[in-house]
Amino acid sequence: MASLIASLGANLACCFGRTALNCCFNACGSRTSTASRVGYALMFTLTSILSWVMMSDWAERKLAEISFGYLKLNCPQGSCYGVLSVYRICFANTIFHAILSGFMYGVSSSRDWRSGVQNGYWAFKFMGWIAFIVAAFFIPNTFFAGWGRYIDVPGAVLFILVQIVLLIDFAYSFSETLLEWWESSEDKKYLALLLTVTFGAFAGVIVLTGFLYAWFAGNSCQLNTFFITFNLILCFLAVVLSIAPAVQEVNPKSGLAQAAMVTVYATYLVASALSSEPQPDDGSAPVCNPLSESDSTKNMALIMGSILTFVALAYSTSRAAVLSRSMMSDEGGVPLMSDHVRGAVESGALPSSALDDEDGAEGPVDDEKEGVQYSYSFFHLIFLLASCYLATLITNWDTVTIEPGKNTAVVGRGWAAVWVKIVSGWVVILLYAWTLVAPIVLPDREFY
Repeated sequence: MASLIASLGANLACCFGRTALNCCFNACGSRTSTASRVGYALMFTLTSILSWVMMSDWAERKLAEISFGYLKLNCPQGSCYGVLSVYRICFANTIFHAILSGFMYGVSSSRDWRSGVQNGYWAFKFMGWIAFIVAAFFIPNTFFAGWGRYIDVPGAVLFILVQIVLLIDFAYSFSETLLEWWESSEDKKYLALLLTVTFGAFAGVIVLTGFLYAWFAGNSCQLNTFFITFNLILCFLAVVLSIAPAVQEVNPKSGLAQAAMVTVYATYLVASALSSEPQPDDGSAPVCNPLSESDSTKNMALIMGSILTFVALAYSTSRAAVLSRSMMSDEGGVPLMSDHVRGAVESGALPSSALDDEDGAEGPVDDEKEGVQYSYSFFHLIFLLASCYLATLITNWDTVTIEPGKNTAVVGRGWAAVWVKIVSGWVVILLYAWTLVAPIVLPDREFY
């Protein structure tokens, strides 16, 4: 019995201590930086699932029962519990990562005591995350009506801009990596993969554009026709520019592969924007969004948006790892303790065992003693913006307006979401075009 109690106590301490992730990742031989990022990703997944559940009728009924009327609002469309609950949960997640982002600013290696908070104490962080969510439900509804409109929406726009930059960076990295592998190994499977992705993306642009014209560009829907046509023109110009002789001369690795990935994403944004158009208030006005009442369409938009969100999160943290490592290797940086230990070992003052992991504990390998693998502060900042985007994504960019002095609210979908996505599609193409012409316009600048 004593040994059983001791074992349970050790396992409990494992969950509350710095080496909490050892419980899950010890057998995998994973690294500390990877295990921590997986842990935060799982917490964000829980946030997403919980927010999605709160939009269901069952959750709204349960919330109405346990809140004893404190959160009650009279909405012409029905209950407002779902939208405001999503705002509350994502607000809690935003505050959670905002605190961690500020707290982790300036951490350079695992020898900083704050890295223990980043990579451990998961039970405490999980309980704190739950406490933030519970506390958010005691905040009045009027606060979240303003939060969703003035904080979540701008934060979502910023996250979309992050996605745009990451997409362009990924397009270059993906194509250049495949080209390097093909040139170094002469293995045609890398070339075949690159060609498949390129022409598959172009085929997707053509098919999706045809679908948009058929469904959203009727005789009375001139604005939709403009959106689709203008995007098609921008895509065509971007493709032509990518293979222009002047561009190829300064950057031979630029070409159709990057243009294909950028244009298919821009076309997807147009499709998402048109499917987000609200129904006209005037019954005599033409319906330019035949999918406005389709639950399957809303679910598909949610799934696609969620996938892009997680891809952007994964890639941003990985990319931040590369950038942070390069910045820490610049000259003039403060030498880390491991540099002094290595010098002492080389001079014979210390045995070679001094370079071993002095923790002596089993579990994930500490790969951050010489420098963190990614910027902790930037990592949480990305999750902060992703929380804002998640709130708008699950609520389909709905906004809540509470009438002053009344317990009445109106939940509606406006044109703001449509224009955000349309402009984002224009920005992604224009920004990609700038990466092509910038080395020509500014030949003295070095571009990566």
